[in-house]
Amino acid sequence: MTGEFYRACAAWLGKTPRRASFFRCLFRLLPLVDAAVYLGTAAFLVITGWPGRWKFLLIPAVTFLLVSLLRRALNRPRPYDRLGYTPFLPAEPGKGKSFPSRHTASAAAIACAFGFLSPAAGAAAGLLALAIGASRVIGGAHYLGDVLGGLLFPLPFALLYLL
Repeated sequence: MTGEFYRACAAWLGKTPRRASFFRCLFRLLPLVDAAVYLGTAAFLVITGWPGRWKFLLIPAVTFLLVSLLRRALNRPRPYDRLGYTPFLPAEPGKGKSFPSRHTASAAAIACAFGFLSPAAGAAAGLLALAIGASRVIGGAHYLGDVLGGLLFPLPFALLYLL
């Protein structure tokens, strides 16, 4: 991806105030909806004493922790720092920690957790994870590789659901 790609995305997303407001709201809401549904489901599973509740809770939490540590260790610069553009999403110049995308990794880990409950719920959460990842690239916060890394990072941990 080039700076021109990201500038074109930002220009299209922000072409009108209404469009810019819509996409800023959408890009903020996607991860919030994902987290809210996950936490609500987790609370329900704990309250009802479902046997797999600890796997549902702990595997995404550990994934989040490990992806945070990896990002800190790698400290890959954000595309807007390297390519010199103003992203559509709010940005913190010099922030680094671009790879892998933590929003995407968290959403993918949550999708794996929902897949543990039900294949249909896992598929729906997986589509939401893809939308979150796409918003991170289109919004200019991540490279495509950051998002792909975020989607793949939780998969080995998902094998723990089989134990």
